[in-house]
Formats: sequence, structure tokens, C-alpha cells
Amino acid sequence: MSGVEGAFVPERRLLTIGLIGLVTAAAFEGMAVPTILPAMVEDLGGLDLYGWAFSAFWLTNIIGITLAGSDADRRGPGRAFAVGVILFAAGMVVSGIANEMSVVIAGRAVQGFGSGAIGSVVYAAIARAYPASVTPRMIALVSSAWVVPGLIGPALAGWVTDAFDWRWVILGMVPPVLVMGLAVYPPLAR
Repeated sequence: MSGVEGAFVPERRLLTIGLIGLVTAAAFEGMAVPTILPAMVEDLGGLDLYGWAFSAFWLTNIIGITLAGSDADRRGPGRAFAVGVILFAAGMVVSGIANEMSVVIAGRAVQGFGSGAIGSVVYAAIARAYPASVTPRMIALVSSAWVVPGLIGPALAGWVTDAFDWRWVILGMVPPVLVMGLAVYPPLAR
């Protein structure tokens, strides 16, 4: 059985799809927001805070990676993963319903921490849930989850913003993130 087949065997299929989906969602949000920032500033003002909407996400992302990775090593990936998904989704909600740019930035900071936690725990989950023969392929699959958001994320975010509103770029990701989080959590909590 090849590594790819091993990643998608019935007992790991949902976990594999969920892990890849969550990394894709985090990558999309990281790539999409710079595209919609002009619309956000036009709607909310706060041009002087423009760069912070992007920077807050990535700065707290680094902190989330570090703290969640350490927690996952000590206690297993379940708790750090759950916290990451909850914070990622909560940050999207805060940013998506914000009425001023400073609130968007606060939401982006929370979202970035959650995204970092998810990213870190994904690798701990792979190490625990997959046999060594499947691990390299699984890491390749998760790493490739950045490709599609990098290629079409900005264009899709621009289209959604033009067709609907910038808020839907952010809020539209909340339901799939929560569903994937619920799908992935049980095997990680064991």
C-alpha cells in the first residue's frame, strides 16, 4: 500500500481530509485578507492600521505554533487542536462582524493564534495517527494544501468581495472550519 493510499484508508480518511482541509482554510485566510484589505478600509476606515490587519495574524501565528506545539508534545494534540480551531473560528467571527478596523485587527490576532495552533498540531497528529510508512506522504499532502489557496485564494477573495462583501470572505470559512474541526477532533483526543 502506498503512502497516499495509507493516508486515505477508511479508518483515517476523515482525519486526513479534515487535516488537509483545515490547513487549506488557514492558508486561504492568510492569503485572502491582503486582497480584501482595500475594501475593509473603504468600509471601516483605519487606513493607518492597514498593515496591522495582515501583521497581527502572522505575528500571533508564530506564538500559536510555539505554544500549541509544546502543549501537544506534553498533553497530546487534542486540547491544543480544539483551542486552535475555536480561536481560529472565533477570530474570523470577530473580524467578520467588526465595525471598525481595530476590532478587525483584534480578530485577526485571535485568528492567527488559532491558525498557528492548528498548523503545529497537524504535524503532531500525523506523527501519532499515521504509521511511519505513511508519514512522509501525509506531510507532503498537508504541505501541498497551501498550493491551491496560493494560486486562487486572492482571486476568489476578490470575486467574493466584488460579488457580495468582504465580510463573506472571512465569515464564509467559519462553518467549514468548525465542521472539519469536529471531524478531526475525536481521533486526536484519544
